[in-house]
Amino acid sequence: MLYSIRMRSAQGGAHEHGGHHISGAERLITTQDLTTITENLIQRALTHEKGRADFIRLTIEEVKPKDIITIPMLKMETYTAINVSDGHKNACEFLANAGISKIAIDSAMSSLLSLQENMRGAILIDATTGKRLDNTGMRGIRVSRMDFKDTLQAKKHFDELGYTDNHVQEALVLASKVLSAPNVVGELCWSDDPNYIIGYVSANNIYHRITKMKPLHSSQGGRVFFVKTPVDITALQNYLERQPVLVDINL
Repeated sequence: MLYSIRMRSAQGGAHEHGGHHISGAERLITTQDLTTITENLIQRALTHEKGRADFIRLTIEEVKPKDIITIPMLKMETYTAINVSDGHKNACEFLANAGISKIAIDSAMSSLLSLQENMRGAILIDATTGKRLDNTGMRGIRVSRMDFKDTLQAKKHFDELGYTDNHVQEALVLASKVLSAPNVVGELCWSDDPNYIIGYVSANNIYHRITKMKPLHSSQGGRVFFVKTPVDITALQNYLERQPVLVDINL
């Protein structure tokens, strides 16, 4: 039996009451891992580099096996950027190679660079017109209910590659689910963690890890999903937020 466990935390009260977002996490885990993972997520909220959360919400729900789908993991490639400008330039090229228009890419970059407060979720942008498609405001679309099919195998795989922290693993799970969604053709993301300057573009079934996407100590970050229209936004949002997905590194 698997459980979906979702954590979000803030400082200054709940997000919906004006609290500042600290951290969030999404896992699909077995019953025997439930206690350990719950403790780990609480510790993450209490010891995060962005501050100690005074609001932590945990949601734990049973997931029926028949509702789960399995998808392949995106291939990963790393681009070593000279500086932030170089990182952004190459991110734009990766997106353009996926058929995303310049106006949409510019709109996405502008949206992320102009954020005054970090969003909990993603912005949906029309891959042709550059217009925002969702109406979720600062909440955004929160991708949820996902994990590796075999977490121990995945950890061993990434440890051998030298990626021993959670950033790459969690990003690859999320990016793989996002690109498996109907009509999604790309993603642009960089973290809001002040000391993590790496970001990525996912497009054409590749997770392009880019080593410099923001200045060190900047807490500005976010994500944009590029969507081909016409699209059923309600169905897309439901897939991203509610469809349980396991990512198989062997497919």
